[in-house]
Amino acid sequence: MTSPVGPPKQEKGELNAFDIGCVVVGGIIGVGIFFTPARVAAAVASPEQVILAWSLGGLLAVLGALVFAELVTLVPGHGGMFRYIHAAFGRLPAFLYGWANWLVIQAGALGVVALILVDNLEVALGLESQWSPLGKVWLAAGFMLLFTATNVLGLHTGKRVQNVLTVLKVAALCFLVSLACMAPTRPPEPAPPARDDSLLAMLAMAILPVLFAIGGWQQGSFLAGAAARPRRDMPLGILGGVAVVLITYITVNLAYLSLLGFAAASASTKIGADAATVALGAHGGRVLAAMVVVSAAGIMNTICMAPPYVLYAMAKEGLFPAAFGRLHPRFHTPLLGVLGQGLWAVVLLLLVHFVFASGSTLGTLAFVCDGVVFVDWLFFALCGAALLRLRGTRPDALRVPGGAIIAVVFTGLAALVTIGAVWQQWQASLAGLAMVLVGVPFAIVRMHKNA
Repeated sequence: MTSPVGPPKQEKGELNAFDIGCVVVGGIIGVGIFFTPARVAAAVASPEQVILAWSLGGLLAVLGALVFAELVTLVPGHGGMFRYIHAAFGRLPAFLYGWANWLVIQAGALGVVALILVDNLEVALGLESQWSPLGKVWLAAGFMLLFTATNVLGLHTGKRVQNVLTVLKVAALCFLVSLACMAPTRPPEPAPPARDDSLLAMLAMAILPVLFAIGGWQQGSFLAGAAARPRRDMPLGILGGVAVVLITYITVNLAYLSLLGFAAASASTKIGADAATVALGAHGGRVLAAMVVVSAAGIMNTICMAPPYVLYAMAKEGLFPAAFGRLHPRFHTPLLGVLGQGLWAVVLLLLVHFVFASGSTLGTLAFVCDGVVFVDWLFFALCGAALLRLRGTRPDALRVPGGAIIAVVFTGLAALVTIGAVWQQWQASLAGLAMVLVGVPFAIVRMHKNA
């Protein structure tokens, strides 16, 4: 067995459990909750099945959070999933995770969210159709650079921005829920028409958008080396953040169903805006757009703050250029990691728009991110297996009751998710796998160089 790597040297830890929880919430609650519930409703046959699909996704998130609550104390330090996979399975799979996380997962997500932020900013300001597609791309790139620069200035600055944006986005969603509670009672809907699909097939289709919206608890683990009290703050932050998200998501879905009804929710192309319009009238769309802007800004800051520490950890293990493994002497941030991720995300956005996009830039980047669902859950399954392999290697690590059983169940369910992703989105899934495999020759070169 490969022995766990030791924690990198840190000058001080400045993140408490609340800070970590805000990173987790910020990494999960993005823009998906304003759009994906309609896809979930369209995939199933009743409101009860909508809540069942979100509850199943929530169960996976809870299991994942419990797995990571142990892993962050078994393999402490920055880097999260990279370090867990490295400790359990060695350099090649760890490099491939870090490669995919940098090249596609975070960069693609940052581009998609930036474009959604710009689209909704235009609506919130009452400037519909006044910005050109090219202008939106450049403005999106500007926001990406803004959040990159913010997180160059240090975790102290980045965490303050993160905490404020996280509180604002949760408050905005609670406001939407409160509107649903105060809305007049809807007349009973007729029973939805029967469907020929089996419940399993419907849930397999519904779970993919749920997982797109509910993934992200791993973001907190990326900067575990900055926790003030890692053994306490990291598990509390991850578990607490996931709990906040689950309560928020279930209540928001109940609000959508209450405001729109199941039939309208299933047919909606912009469920958040439609629900806000029902609750607030003609100005509801602008209010919802402003909520999306705040939420998008929060997840952009999360992406620019946490994942660069994966590049930092890779460099510490000789799997990325050594300069990426140094902290800035004044700001105590992995300067090149933050810049390397942010600037590459901008380059990817521009490449997609100017070179590869045959339709819309957003659609092309969304295809990239759909492929990431397969890749993400493949590595989540590896993390579950990593916990099984590493349990007992550190007597002082946190022991979650039933942790081995939880790891087995999570690993099996994550593997099923990858199978479901290929079943429902085989082209995007294979594209995501191809992006990972492109990293193999680069991994061989780095490992040979540092042999």
